[in-house]
Amino acid sequence: MYRLLTILFIVCLPAALLAGDADKVKPVNLTKINTAKDEDEPHSTVDAKGLGQLYYTTDGELYSARRDAKGWQPGKPFKDLPERGDVRSVFVFFAKPGANFPQTIFYATNSDTAKPDGRGDNFDIYFMVRNSASGPDFTVPGPILSVCTPADEMHPWVTADGKLYFSRKSNDGWRVFVARRGRPDQPFEKPVQVDLPAGFHHPTLTPDGKTMYLQGPLANNRWGLFRSTQSTGKWSEPEELKELNSAEGKTGDRSPNLSRSGAYLYFASDRPGGKGGLDIWYVNTSELSKK
Repeated sequence: MYRLLTILFIVCLPAALLAGDADKVKPVNLTKINTAKDEDEPHSTVDAKGLGQLYYTTDGELYSARRDAKGWQPGKPFKDLPERGDVRSVFVFFAKPGANFPQTIFYATNSDTAKPDGRGDNFDIYFMVRNSASGPDFTVPGPILSVCTPADEMHPWVTADGKLYFSRKSNDGWRVFVARRGRPDQPFEKPVQVDLPAGFHHPTLTPDGKTMYLQGPLANNRWGLFRSTQSTGKWSEPEELKELNSAEGKTGDRSPNLSRSGAYLYFASDRPGGKGGLDIWYVNTSELSKK
């Protein structure tokens, strides 16, 4: 009888507990921002005071949501970028530590004015400068010529010391590249490929530039979140964040993006518990295993 009861107890346990999900990190769903549509490619500018913006895409359209003293507010379409094509994977670079302006907005776009619908055949990385909060006040956008090729370039991330990391779609899959520059007012040099396996891309780096979170391939054509660390100029083999990745979403976990301080990791996932499709979630990076 005892053996039978033991077997019945094990069989009746929730699948999540049997799979070890009891030890999983519990990320937070941004319920005021997420909808039944797909929310993806988050980028947070929230500062140490908890104030700032979150840029993201909803079904491919660029949105922006504010975080004020009352918390996150519902997002609205972001119309300040004048591109006719699609705008994706925004990154905001602040030239002066602790100051919100001037800021350089990097983004990927397939804009092509020669096409009837304004959409070209590939994504390139563009930038424009915003000097104040009053009005659009943007400079004329332009491509980063040293980076742009006929392939897709997306997911820009600029480190404090001026390195531009981004994703490029090559013949063997997405790859991470990095372009350097001497000063913020100088152009980026020709990029070089980062020594990481094919498929790992969408880099986001900690403020010290020594830890990189990535989107990488999992079994069954799913995505997961990974981490790589830099030592003596080389990046380590990406390590899966098993304590965070969900095994239940059809797409998985993707589009990692660190907050300005590196304290929070935002990402998109179609895991259970959201509002439908891809939702934006975040987790405190201190909860992630350092092993």
